[in-house]
Amino acid sequence: MSKTAIIVDDSKLSRMHVRAMVLRNKPDWTVVEAANGDELFKTLQNTPVDVAIIDYNMPGDNGVETAAKLRQSHPGIHIAIITANAQDAVVSGIRGVGAAFMPKPLEEEQVVRFLNSTALPPRRPTQPQQE
Repeated sequence: MSKTAIIVDDSKLSRMHVRAMVLRNKPDWTVVEAANGDELFKTLQNTPVDVAIIDYNMPGDNGVETAAKLRQSHPGIHIAIITANAQDAVVSGIRGVGAAFMPKPLEEEQVVRFLNSTALPPRRPTQPQQE
């Protein structure tokens, strides 16, 4: 089944790299790009998207902030966040918004696993633990 993925990263080279991975493994999918969260939401006005792969470090809102807004406005989109920052606080923030964590350097196997998981319902944001 054909889907549309959006790659959100301020680095054109990184977007091209992730685009190539997606299309190698899902050649029937459509891939669009955005340089930041603002461009993502502008694109969503005219283009329905099933999957969002978002870089963590971007100007303006970071990847978690962007994913949180995306989750609010489009709860059915599958989201992954890419980052080299594997600190517990960052990873738990990513999981907290219901996104998949994909560490850099990005390996194609991780991307494929995430793309294949999009056949399942999207992840839900985790609820804060009650103490």
